[in-house]
Amino acid sequence: MSGFVLITRHPSECRGLQSLLDPCGLKLRPYPVLRLLDVHDEAGWRTVKDHLPDLVRGSWLVMASPRAPERFVTECERNGANSLLELPVATVGSGTAASARSANLRVELVGPGNGAGLARQLIEANERPTTVVFDCGRDRRPELPRLLSQAGHQLLQVVVYRMDPTPARELPPLGPSLEGVVLTSPRAAQLYLDGVGGLPLPCRHWALGPTTRTAAAAIGIDCSIPNEPTLESLAEVLCKS
Repeated sequence: MSGFVLITRHPSECRGLQSLLDPCGLKLRPYPVLRLLDVHDEAGWRTVKDHLPDLVRGSWLVMASPRAPERFVTECERNGANSLLELPVATVGSGTAASARSANLRVELVGPGNGAGLARQLIEANERPTTVVFDCGRDRRPELPRLLSQAGHQLLQVVVYRMDPTPARELPPLGPSLEGVVLTSPRAAQLYLDGVGGLPLPCRHWALGPTTRTAAAAIGIDCSIPNEPTLESLAEVLCKS
């Protein structure tokens, strides 16, 4: 396939996927239905700082989004908790790992592109329950914290960002010659549908993973998914379509 694909992300979050699509001549057209805002989670940080003595050998930082690492570093500095930056980092997917490394964090475990998969890897990697600091967004999937807590790990969650709906007047025009649409989250699927008038555009749709595909199906959008929930796998299927 060549042409344009609409994607429910901000232009700054499309660079990695776009570089993978360049060889096949496919261009992303960002349609950022959610906008990124910083969060100062005062209550969360109080809890984390109260538990700093518990963060010993075997403790982990966990990050599930590329949006989290840079904001976490900034919030650590603002809250006088720089010792957290010495902990090993476990991430959901290679994109989050790259973002964490760019923030000078020490990534030691890269899980698959879903929270449940990373939780299982962490449980396997730790023979005994430990303390996990989950650096996250306000709206997050429950599987990762639930599985870690059920396995006996002490989970400290601190919110560093939130994604709010972009006002309709600020959304860009859809533009001509669209070959497909990529939906990047369950919330984005609903907001995309709202933005285009309640009916999916007459072209193929893809979701990054099964959770988004299921949510999209529930509102009448039929989506395909790549073999794996990674940008590399998504780029491969888009280029072959």
